[in-house]
Amino acid sequence: MKSLEIRKAKMDDRKPVQSEQTLRDSRPAAVRAVRFFSRVMSAFPPVVSLALGSAAGSLAFYFSRRRRIAYADLKAALGPGVTEKQRRAILQAHYRHIGQMAVEILRIPVLTRETLNRQVQVTEASWQRYESLLQEGRGVLLLTGHFGNWELTQIVSGMRGKPLHVLARTQKHNALNELLNEFREKHGAVAVQRGMGIRGLLRALRDGNPVGVLGDQDAGKQEGVILPLFGRKTTMPTGVFQLSQRTGAPVFPVLIARERGGKHRIFTEDPIRVSGDGGQDAVTAAARHYIGLLEKYIRLYPSQWLWETKRWKYTWTKRIAILSDGKPGHYKQCEALAAVFPEMTHQYGRKGLEFPQETVTVRFRSKFREILFQCLGIFIEPWIQGRLSRLKFFFHPETQQRIEALSADFILSAGASLVPLNRCLARENCAKSIILMRPGFPYSLLHYDLAVVPRHDRGGIPGRSFRPQLIPSRTAPELLQEAAEKLKPSLRHPGRVKISVFLGGVTRNYQMDLAAVERFFSVLGRMAPAMGDFVVTTSRRTPEPVCRFVRERVARDPHCQMAVIGAEDGRKEVAPGMLALGGILMITEDSLSMISEAVSTGKKVLILKLGSGQLPAKHGRFAEGLVREKALVIAAPENLEDKIRELSAVRSDSFLRREKENLRAIVEAIL
Repeated sequence: MKSLEIRKAKMDDRKPVQSEQTLRDSRPAAVRAVRFFSRVMSAFPPVVSLALGSAAGSLAFYFSRRRRIAYADLKAALGPGVTEKQRRAILQAHYRHIGQMAVEILRIPVLTRETLNRQVQVTEASWQRYESLLQEGRGVLLLTGHFGNWELTQIVSGMRGKPLHVLARTQKHNALNELLNEFREKHGAVAVQRGMGIRGLLRALRDGNPVGVLGDQDAGKQEGVILPLFGRKTTMPTGVFQLSQRTGAPVFPVLIARERGGKHRIFTEDPIRVSGDGGQDAVTAAARHYIGLLEKYIRLYPSQWLWETKRWKYTWTKRIAILSDGKPGHYKQCEALAAVFPEMTHQYGRKGLEFPQETVTVRFRSKFREILFQCLGIFIEPWIQGRLSRLKFFFHPETQQRIEALSADFILSAGASLVPLNRCLARENCAKSIILMRPGFPYSLLHYDLAVVPRHDRGGIPGRSFRPQLIPSRTAPELLQEAAEKLKPSLRHPGRVKISVFLGGVTRNYQMDLAAVERFFSVLGRMAPAMGDFVVTTSRRTPEPVCRFVRERVARDPHCQMAVIGAEDGRKEVAPGMLALGGILMITEDSLSMISEAVSTGKKVLILKLGSGQLPAKHGRFAEGLVREKALVIAAPENLEDKIRELSAVRSDSFLRREKENLRAIVEAIL
């Protein structure tokens, strides 16, 4: 009645005072529903109640919106050692356990010590260790997690004469919060609201009483320490260990697990004592030790941990998976984008970000099955989580094994053929889907976390697309220089090389003109004594007559220090090494990726018009856009000398800086 008197004093005299019954009736419907189901479940025999809870959990498995998150985190934590079928079985058992746990909480009002002793097994050795810690007179910090039916641990302690002060999470509805605390306190527990009762906890410890704390969930963005949990760095709360360090109270790890027949078993571990003069290092070491214990029991009883809580919502380990279709140009684009991520070392103002990277080379069983997957992928994606094994009809066994084991936070791919698989794997892992290049219909109509589509592409462009001028390319100076060092032994005088020439080849209706190639090298040969020596490489698309000309004529030019035939020489260092060696980079107009790489170096770039026929319109848009940015010039053999003089006006620094800043900003936005 004291609360009613306080309310009455604060109310206007003209308003009628609410009776206790009226206040009870005004509580949220959820509270009344909980009380109703508590009475119903308490009326049934325990076996029947648990069966009903198990059935409700089984039903919830199919309708839970958090099931996808639980599956993805379960897969990431336990790894490929747990099969797809086993993961689904674990989750189904988990939801049955949650249903049974809910019933057990509803039955707390009628729980007796005799019933509890039958249901919960705690060894005499564990209880004696608990009592001996209490006898030290400093209190005990009983540390558990959202594991098994953790609510029962406080009831066991209370019914055995050791009332537990529990740091409880505040529920959304105050009335519901009061009801749950009423259930807890019925058997001796003392509920202390998080953030409001630290003084009460300190007082309890100083009085030699036990204090219960849940310590397995994240500590938010700014609190706690960053430690790996199942290999992924995340925040770990340290308040319990700081309390131990401050008061001298031992931390006693206790976990409870459900067993068959409605039984439970309580497990205890050696107490953790945090040195008072060990500072933060001692606290961190204690938290790390507790994580090890937690991981051990989760592996033993994986269905009994609370997987739905987005435990890795704040993680400093961002795993990147690159899907490769075997085309070097596509892989380079993904590699270039993936290289942007490690540039970010801090998150929420805290350092330690890491980006483990994995590449999966995708091979289909046949071209027909590849096309079929393109057609069916959009229908497969919605139900694919937990069913990746069904894709074995489409993929080569080695690829199938890799994609089933894959766990990632970001899925990267370039090229239309990999978009369906990208989306399926993003769905499987609750990962972010990142595609490079424009996807084909109908995938261009769908949503992606990020679509990197160059401005020269037209047609169906997905929403939330980043439209750079250049195709992403990885041209870090140290990587290029490393490749150049590998080439230098094959050059006569590396310091004299001033020009690098890259010849492309056939593209749709476009052919490289041998006569134009001959005229170009004739002009280059005349200019070389004044400009410096050159190196040249062809591509795999270069026509054989042009390759023969380079092999037999160009290679003999006294100013040509290296002539590489791409179809015959597969050294990976050739192209990046030539980008580093040449001060002027000349590339044929058909090679968009190579032009992008050349411009990204910040050097003088010249596009060569050495072909006949019609290139796709996007090539023209691409080149014109870069000319407007003063990033390059375009030349034909007839005006080569004049255009080389125009290279002095090329200033790409500000353009490249803007491109890089925009790309970094868009990557930061999706972290």
